[in-house]
Amino acid sequence: MQLDSNDSYHIKKIQMDVDRKTLEAQRAQQELNRLTLDLEHKYGLIDNGHNIDPRTATIVDNNRSSKGSGKELLESIALGADNV
Repeated sequence: MQLDSNDSYHIKKIQMDVDRKTLEAQRAQQELNRLTLDLEHKYGLIDNGHNIDPRTATIVDNNRSSKGSGKELLESIALGADNV
């Protein structure tokens, strides 16, 4: 069974839409990274070994050892906003 020209057109069009959406997502990620970097610079977090976690909107201390159980790591992440 072969695709007719109309089906081939729609497949190519959808692939182009996917490619466009992928590029838009990459651009949005780059904008998020730039904004995060600007905020980290503005608030002096980079010099102190801190970063902003964009998913939780919390400040993360990179100097803290990440050793320990997964439960301890999750608790430290959950309590991170209170400890900073």
